[in-house]
Amino acid sequence: MSNINLLPWREAAKEKQKHNFYLLLGGTCLVAAAGVFAVNQYFNLLIDSQNQRNQYLQKEIATLNIQIGEIREIKAKKAALVSRMNLIDQLQSSRNTSVKLFNQLPDVISNGVYLSALNLKEDNIDVVGKAEAYNRVANSMRQIDKTAWLGQTSISSIFTSNTPNMSLSEFSLHFNVLHEKKTTK
Repeated sequence: MSNINLLPWREAAKEKQKHNFYLLLGGTCLVAAAGVFAVNQYFNLLIDSQNQRNQYLQKEIATLNIQIGEIREIKAKKAALVSRMNLIDQLQSSRNTSVKLFNQLPDVISNGVYLSALNLKEDNIDVVGKAEAYNRVANSMRQIDKTAWLGQTSISSIFTSNTPNMSLSEFSLHFNVLHEKKTTK
């Protein structure tokens, strides 16, 4: 048999196989590194895009907060104006109360009832006077209750006072001024 030495050929094949393995390993590492770099760039692009959206939202939130503050100021101004308008309405409705009261008093106070003091405080009217008889005071109270804008009469005290010429009963009563309630929007 012939003596063939295959050792150098095997060595060359092993070297070639080793060389191909290292080339394949290097190529795989390069492809893996390129893939990692590409994925990293893709995620960085997504993060930058989300950060831009977040900045836009923050800017819009700040704009809306400013608008909400302006709306609150407008609502506060509106409430103040409505309050002033209600006060003006109340003052206008009550400015003629004393004139109307003095015009109405002769109609509601019976003959034989003499008023010595009349005190108007807000919507409450206190009257002090003298009467010839109890029923005249009661009649005056009924007349006051019949009016559309006066009512809720109550007598505080009534007693007989001895005056030298005639016997008069002193009384103290109070009643309220009734206002129509106006609603404003």
